[in-house]
Amino acid sequence: MKKKIMFIMPNKGYSGAEKVVIQIIENLKNKYEFIYVSEPGEINQYLQDRNIRHIKTKKRLDKNEIEEIVKKEKPNILHTTDYRASTITSFINTKIPIISHLHNNPPWLKNLNKNSIVYLLASKKFKKILTVSNSIEREYIFSKLIKNKIENISNPISRREILDNISNNKTDKIYDICFVARLCKQKDPIRFVDIIEKIKDIIPNISVIMIGEGSLNEEVKQYIIEKKLSDTINLLGFKKNVYEYMNESKIFCLTSKWEGFGLVAFEALTLGMPTYVTPVGGLVDIVDNDCGYLCNTDEEFINEMISVLKDKKKYQIKSNKAIEKSKKLDNIEEYMSKLDKIYQDLMSN
Repeated sequence: MKKKIMFIMPNKGYSGAEKVVIQIIENLKNKYEFIYVSEPGEINQYLQDRNIRHIKTKKRLDKNEIEEIVKKEKPNILHTTDYRASTITSFINTKIPIISHLHNNPPWLKNLNKNSIVYLLASKKFKKILTVSNSIEREYIFSKLIKNKIENISNPISRREILDNISNNKTDKIYDICFVARLCKQKDPIRFVDIIEKIKDIIPNISVIMIGEGSLNEEVKQYIIEKKLSDTINLLGFKKNVYEYMNESKIFCLTSKWEGFGLVAFEALTLGMPTYVTPVGGLVDIVDNDCGYLCNTDEEFINEMISVLKDKKKYQIKSNKAIEKSKKLDNIEEYMSKLDKIYQDLMSN
């Protein structure tokens, strides 16, 4: 009988962490039985399409509800995927090994505050703390106290899974610049709009798409109207297959204030998109000056993107380097082997 792994998920949507969990399940399903626990929502169809068992909760991360599910299902490992899910799972009455898998490094991580203290106390129940970049361990104020539990396993990144989701490798691009992210404070979409406004002064016919939804939906929409950029920026909302739209774009831009890993940057490189991002979290290990640029200021974003859009030769060189870099970063087999060993070690102990 297969051992049972239960993912405790904090959200009902579909973004980076959910994408990673689905990759794990798809790659290791022949070895383990997986259960995905979350509120019903946007994620439903993705799980249904892949025949992944989904236990739908009535509330978001309710301790008593999760405890009842765990008692009934009796999993061998509880795999949680952010600070809140990890902390709440630590409160339940169980001796089942808990993995706290951190995909992000929010600003509070660096300081002495309620959140950083509560996570430290919760960590006593964790058998393993997995991170997607060294920046998370480096920035957490209490990391030295739990260093023996922390392991950076990066993110599972597979060129094949991306390329399998595009119809063809288009050479005629419809859009100049593409932004893909949740519309939230972390990704700073307002800054992106400001950058596009200044680029439009130099390249009046610039064509831009923004893909994603979030808490700043209406604010971003109104800001685009206020800046008279409605004919320039196409706000497309959530798209199930984002790769088709990215593949129709020349370059990629991400203005994050903080990041855990930054998987979307790898996806952009795989599609041959010169990639321009802020130097935060795991992005510093994904993007370099050959395949794009790590931009500190708005001026760097503006100047670097304009230069590559105006120079076809420079664009082609950067595009080729982007593909080369993505090939070097591809790690799907190594990642799954590492996670499989972590599961085995926890269950044997």
